[in-house]
Amino acid sequence: MSLTSSVPSASESLSNKTHAEVPHIAPIEGRLSSDAARIPAAMNHSTGITIKGRTIHSFAYTTDAVIVRNTNADAILAVYPFTGEPIITEALMKVAQAPLFVGVGGGTTTGQRVIELAMMAEMQGVAGVVLNSPAPVETVAAVINVVDVPVIATVTTFDDSTAQKIEAGASIINVAAGADTSRVVSEIRSHYSTVPILASGGHGEESILSTITAGANALTWTPPAAQALQSQMMDDYRHGRSNHHASTTPARSSGISIW
Repeated sequence: MSLTSSVPSASESLSNKTHAEVPHIAPIEGRLSSDAARIPAAMNHSTGITIKGRTIHSFAYTTDAVIVRNTNADAILAVYPFTGEPIITEALMKVAQAPLFVGVGGGTTTGQRVIELAMMAEMQGVAGVVLNSPAPVETVAAVINVVDVPVIATVTTFDDSTAQKIEAGASIINVAAGADTSRVVSEIRSHYSTVPILASGGHGEESILSTITAGANALTWTPPAAQALQSQMMDDYRHGRSNHHASTTPARSSGISIW
């Protein structure tokens, strides 16, 4: 007589359950949460770049502390047009709720300072460091040799310099080629089938999907400035579109929660 139980295991029961049987769970939001800094949904169609077990599809390209705090992007790309300073990295680290990738120079800032900024940023706890497009391959290689976090090399075209940065061991290539981004992504992908590519997503779903199709694994998104969001909020206030007013006029679907 067989003593084998006919009762299915927990894993078998789970695999037999169809998606239709699993209840839909509504997203959890705070009472004052806002979707004003939410990424375009199309970015989630990318394959993503997996860094230390975390898959990242979207990078919010911003240094605005308010946006950094409130965006739902998978990561933050904090690159700015001034000499890098550890105190700026520290400030962004305090408000970021997602992995922070910070610029350490390569354009305005050059030489040994770039290497030192990269080392300091790693010690502060960043998820990765970003080098601007003018950084020579020697600088890229030097930074790779001194940090254990991913090194993102920014490029604006596919040329010998880009190829050398890939071959030097850049963890991710960040394509910032404006209107030519999809073309440059496609050129890099045709020569390097496995290099992780991050690229700017442009201004709409069509541009995002085109860049993904060209071969980008993840995308950067430039969120609206906090000042623009505040201006829109004040316009809502002036026209009575506020939850604090008795007006029956619905608030515009701006994604802004009115406090």
